[in-house]
This record gives sequence, structure tokens and C-alpha cells, in this order.
Amino acid sequence: MGEATRNWQHDLKIFRERMGGLTEQKKTMAKEQRDATRALEKALKAGPRTVPQLAAETGIPAAKVFWFLMALRKYGKVAEAGRIGDYYLYRWKEVSS
Repeated sequence: MGEATRNWQHDLKIFRERMGGLTEQKKTMAKEQRDATRALEKALKAGPRTVPQLAAETGIPAAKVFWFLMALRKYGKVAEAGRIGDYYLYRWKEVSS
């Protein structure tokens, strides 16, 4: 490990200590986001789904499902896959190396 990496890690540790570290609220929020993303990924890898279908399958409220899908879409993880009635279908995009 290079000197620059060690200094960066040390500086980050000091910054976190000065900012009060991670609160339980922040830890809980990060865990909820991670769990929701994983649940949506698992559901979408099984095939394209609409927001209401994802909400029913994952137990996440539809408004949050939509919010997560738009974020995942922004970062290239999810794409639209057509429509069923008034609802868009979303699919998980496999990342090629």
C-alpha cells in the first residue's frame, strides 16, 4: 500500500471523527437502501416488472420503488423494457466486462 493511500485513509478517518462519525440513523438509512436495491435487483433479474409488481413482490411502497428505479436507471443499472397498459416495464441491465 502506497504512502498516498495510507494518508488518504488516515485523513478520512480523522474527517469522520470530526464530523461525529456515522449516526445510527445514517447507518439504518444506508442499510435500508442497500436492502431495497438488492431486493429490486433480485426481482428484476427474474424478468421485467412494473412498479406495482415490484412493490407487491418486495414489500417496498410503490413510491419508494419508483424512486429507487429512477436512481438505478440514472446509473445504468436498470432500463425500460416496454409497457403493460399504463405502466412501464423495467429490467435489470447486465453489465458486460
